[in-house]
Amino acid sequence: MANMHHLDNELLILKADISKLLSLVLESFELSIKSLEDSDLYMADKVLEMDDSIDELNRKIEDSVYQIIARYNPLAKDLRYAITMIKFSNNLERIGDLSCNIANKLKRYSDYNLKGLLNKDIKRMFGISLQMLKDSFKAFGEKNIDIAVNTWKMDNKIDNIEDEIRNDAVKKMNEKEFDNELIVPYILIARDIERIADHATNLCEEILYIETGKEIDKYL
Repeated sequence: MANMHHLDNELLILKADISKLLSLVLESFELSIKSLEDSDLYMADKVLEMDDSIDELNRKIEDSVYQIIARYNPLAKDLRYAITMIKFSNNLERIGDLSCNIANKLKRYSDYNLKGLLNKDIKRMFGISLQMLKDSFKAFGEKNIDIAVNTWKMDNKIDNIEDEIRNDAVKKMNEKEFDNELIVPYILIARDIERIADHATNLCEEILYIETGKEIDKYL
């Protein structure tokens, strides 16, 4: 019984670290969006600085999981939870990396007017993917399968908008008022956001697996 009590405490600490990582990653993504909207290089640097804290916490979570398994040999849902937290944490770390990609594009193309890239489609992608990440956070905290599934389904919207942006990029190449040097970052920023949404769907899949033991394709 004492061991079970200690295991429960370790799992609570692990969940707290995951929640902290979720908060950091959400802040990083929001700042990357804001830095692009405002052409704010200082804010872009802050996003890049946050990446060290995200990486460090990700490593801590991985180490904690290995120690929990070695120490307590958890079974059933506890084991599933511990192992899944590594994948959960790694997905969050990748979202942090992609936020850095967005910040780096601002730094690289700072001599250009990047506000021209923030058309309605890019802004829609930002809004949907940010909401997906927030809803993933909520689903995790509340152990809410319905929120996780509904968030997972939103990924199709992001994929469709990215397709529209690629088509739009071809049209922009023929517009004299649009600087063709911005075609590449325009497409790549959309790609970064699409991949962030992909990782958010991965988070939802992990939440579903933790709570039900089922893969999402077998659950729906």
